[in-house]
Amino acid sequence: MPTEQDIRAYARSLPRIYQEILSAFPNIEPNRKAGYGLAFQTISADFEERGVGISLGEVIKACDQLAQHSLIEIKHKIFAHPTEYGEQVIEAITGGQTATCEVPVLPSPPS
Repeated sequence: MPTEQDIRAYARSLPRIYQEILSAFPNIEPNRKAGYGLAFQTISADFEERGVGISLGEVIKACDQLAQHSLIEIKHKIFAHPTEYGEQVIEAITGGQTATCEVPVLPSPPS
């Protein structure tokens, strides 16, 4: 089992596309539970919105590579779900930082 230091070094060594994809999980869904997945199209749409410059085709090919290295599982041919090891790499890439997701309290409707 790799040490935390090994995981951090591995995360830093990943090419940008893999770092972008893995860091997208907590950025897109801050309240996501470990192992919950995202559709390839959702990841690609986030990249397009942020001007990252990574196409849907590139996301799919990169996710295939991430799956081959057991960082994610691909389900139903369109969803990328991080594995336990993938979650550790995500943590190393993001430093545990996620986007905040705040919404105002919804007032009760009149009765």
